[in-house]
Amino acid sequence: MTWYGSGMYRAELRCFEGCEGVAFALDEPVYRCPRCGGLLDVVHDLDALRNRSPESWWTLFDERMAHGPPPLSSGVWGKHEWIAPELPLESVVSMDEGRTTLLPARAFGQTIGLDDLWLKLCGNSHTGSFKDLGMTVLVSVVAHAVKSGARSIRALGCASTGDTSAALAAYGAAAGLPVVVLLPRGKVSTAQLVQPIAAGARVLALDTDFDGCMKIVERLASEGVLYLANSMNALRLEGQKTVVIEICQQLGWRVPDWLVLPSGNLGNGYAMYAGFRMMKELGLVDRLPRLVLAQAANANPLYRAFKASQRTIDPIVRR
Repeated sequence: MTWYGSGMYRAELRCFEGCEGVAFALDEPVYRCPRCGGLLDVVHDLDALRNRSPESWWTLFDERMAHGPPPLSSGVWGKHEWIAPELPLESVVSMDEGRTTLLPARAFGQTIGLDDLWLKLCGNSHTGSFKDLGMTVLVSVVAHAVKSGARSIRALGCASTGDTSAALAAYGAAAGLPVVVLLPRGKVSTAQLVQPIAAGARVLALDTDFDGCMKIVERLASEGVLYLANSMNALRLEGQKTVVIEICQQLGWRVPDWLVLPSGNLGNGYAMYAGFRMMKELGLVDRLPRLVLAQAANANPLYRAFKASQRTIDPIVRR
């Protein structure tokens, strides 16, 4: 499947569950497999990417991080061939995201019995959230599709309680695309509400919770009213996977033994795994780390399912 020209590398959307014959261009406004209803995943042509040796990829990525030029100096777009390879660089909507500090936490590590502990400060970004990493990819792909006439998008939309809306509004404004945000009334802090409003997004407060907002956004997306920008959109995870590529890069292309991160809706956890898996499959690293997903004690449905050996997760609903 060809998308945006005849470059050497390719990527497309496929069914996460492996349904045969399900494949879409990255810019198609589709979020679930039409056969099984499962989510979609971005799949790269790894055979084509193997035309470079691991050492060559190391050198290329290190050179871009050190010297650019923009947008290749971005922590995301410095891995252009591994993200959205057929997107023209002149169509990238970037705010120099990524390239965030990997901070040695020696004193804290010693208090918990670790000799080599590092903290990745993903909040050092334009809107203060790692979600900028995914939104630059999503908005860049959509903006190019609209500009080239390949797609007609009325507005970008998301359900949010803060960070997602801030990132979407900022990148949507940079691309000149309208943004609509649905949020639960009275459950978003003033500080988080200011960002999407300041960036010009249309913000709607609904008398429901986040899940209720998400259901409405999904329905509007299915009707073609909005282009869905929540993390069930696989393009978001493509940008977010660059966090672990960058961590290994900052460690001299070494893999940490463990990676600990908040579970959230598990999208970011899968993005981290996808980044490590891609590096291993292309020979840049020789192993995978252990991933630890942390949940708050009062909102821990994944932990409860794991402890009970359940394959299904029961939601925790607060009234």
